[in-house]
Amino acid sequence: MKLKFILFGVLLVLSCRHDAPKSIGIDQRIKFDVEQMSSLSQDIDTAEYLPLEFNEKGLYSNSSKVVFRNGKIFIGDFVLNKIVVYDYTGKFLYVINSRGRAANEYLEIKSFCVTEHEIAIIDNVNHHLKLYDVESGCFIENKNMPFVAWDVEWLVSDGFVFAFSSLQKDYCPNKLRYRLFFTDADLNITDKRYPFSEKEIDPIGKITYFSSTPDEIIFHWCRADYFSVIDRVDTDSVQVFGVDFGSYKVPDEYREDINKMDQGEYFYIYNTPVRSGNYFALDVMSRESSNCYLYSMVDDLVKQNVEGDKLGMFYPVCTDEQGRFICLLDSYDDYKMLVEYGFPKALQEVEERMKAGGAIVLKYQMK
Repeated sequence: MKLKFILFGVLLVLSCRHDAPKSIGIDQRIKFDVEQMSSLSQDIDTAEYLPLEFNEKGLYSNSSKVVFRNGKIFIGDFVLNKIVVYDYTGKFLYVINSRGRAANEYLEIKSFCVTEHEIAIIDNVNHHLKLYDVESGCFIENKNMPFVAWDVEWLVSDGFVFAFSSLQKDYCPNKLRYRLFFTDADLNITDKRYPFSEKEIDPIGKITYFSSTPDEIIFHWCRADYFSVIDRVDTDSVQVFGVDFGSYKVPDEYREDINKMDQGEYFYIYNTPVRSGNYFALDVMSRESSNCYLYSMVDDLVKQNVEGDKLGMFYPVCTDEQGRFICLLDSYDDYKMLVEYGFPKALQEVEERMKAGGAIVLKYQMK
């Protein structure tokens, strides 16, 4: 697991490129003015800790995608190709760890989503969307995928939406050059959106292209200065938020040159924004750091972490079903570091559980 501690800079060397399609209409513009930002701590009500039970079967190295659904916590590790599952009390339930070539196995977990009854895993190597039972983790069936995809989310219609990004000009396995594919339950394509030309490539893409709430799917591709909020029921209902970085915006002619981007004083979105009610958490990259910012729709302001605040915010991995921002801590040592920084202490019984090992969930309740 990797703790994204936004109070310190983290140097990332990544390369990708895009140009926003001219036809994309921005419904709401977010002004990003780092010199005029107030503290985001005033928008945080409480921070609550939940230790996850230590279990050797559940060990993982990277929390690539985290989902809270159906009373369970699903932590996908795309490096070790496993999904670890806990209940909402932090009790370990089971792990999906079935690499192989049998029908009930997979050769990779590119991404996954959790429907009402199933865990749906993208296995591009086998060209399958593999379904596992959400209660037990047992294999159900394979669905043949007519395309390659990097991420997936469920739709209320029992269908899915998949994200794709071309990594090279001479490599586009989907042939039809679109970033989003909507399908029915049998993976028949029902709609395609966000076309891109041969000049629009992302040499290094993102781990996940979606974040979600129970009602919406947030979509963003690498270094786009805008993101889309898609209704799960009416997928034609889309709201586009554009982030105005002003003089810190990456010039269009620099987007294909990572050296020029990282040598200049530019800002851009990296990880897909995460929504909690009237707030969006924004993971904004600059030359030497990745930092968490909070956009309040009520105030129409972007806010930042300020040194000395008792409650800062990590960049969240997701939100839970109650709408709280969710972060993951590596260990009890990370918790102690937060307390030393000024974060509130947990109850003694919770601290004792933390000391027993395992990860720690940090829940942010917003005002």
